Amino acid sequence: MAYLCVEKGTFLLYKYNVLKSYRPKCKVISVGNITLGGTGKTPLVIAIARHLRDSGKKVAILSRGYRGEKGSKTSDEVELFRKHLPDIPVFIGRDRVATAKDAESRFVPHVLLLDDGFQHWRLKRDLDIVTINGKNPFGNGQLIPRGILREPESSLYRADVIIVTKGGPIPDEIRKINDKAEIFLSSYEAADTAGINGKKVAMVCAIGDPSSFEDTLLSLGAHIVRKFIFMDHHIYSASDVARMISETVTAGSDTIVTTEKDMVKLSRLVKGGEVKFEAVGIEMKIDNEEKFFGRLDSVFAGKI
Repeated sequence: MAYLCVEKGTFLLYKYNVLKSYRPKCKVISVGNITLGGTGKTPLVIAIARHLRDSGKKVAILSRGYRGEKGSKTSDEVELFRKHLPDIPVFIGRDRVATAKDAESRFVPHVLLLDDGFQHWRLKRDLDIVTINGKNPFGNGQLIPRGILREPESSLYRADVIIVTKGGPIPDEIRKINDKAEIFLSSYEAADTAGINGKKVAMVCAIGDPSSFEDTLLSLGAHIVRKFIFMDHHIYSASDVARMISETVTAGSDTIVTTEKDMVKLSRLVKGGEVKFEAVGIEMKIDNEEKFFGRLDSVFAGKI
């Protein structure tokens, strides 16, 4: 309760300009969450960016970055943005206000898409979207480090739109906290581009919700004979790869399947050989997507 009072008080100070926040000349849409990893922010940002781009908007993505390999300012998410959205610039920096100003001066966008922005109040936005893992929405209900919450469940009162990801139901708590936000259900859709249906494979991932990736592989018809699960954002080493290859062969498989995010890091270490590394791509599908994208478009109120 004490945390909520401080958090809500600070938010109101920004809202009513007692503490100064920056208002860009363009629109700002934030996509964030209130828990550690595994809520589907990255595929949602990609889906939103595509829609806005295809609607004729000049889009720039703002990312915190700094979660890639040592010495790199990029992150796994940034590499995925660049892969799937090569024509959309990504501006990287911890200081979101400075990054927004840089994007404005260099690109003159119609809209800034703020990745992982729910807790960054110094940058004013026109729409706050929050993703929630429907299968594990709030963990044990405790804040970090005792649980997975970055801030209390009650902070959802600030959200304009809530996306429940990974096929879970709408948690009852959401409506009690925020009865004004628009809520949408979503799920992941994967294609068997790796040809794993009916095949023995090893699975490797370093993501916030490895069980969802396992479910995806099983839904594609894969027979998982070995699992290599690492902490979220793990930086793979050559010895990791050597061990995975050795144990995969021992398990009777010649294929290691991973996420696109993990493949960004693994591709630098994989040199070919007796075991193939394949990435399974996943797209987010939003129920009633016409209404959701209409909510995005309403931010522009008929003009850009």
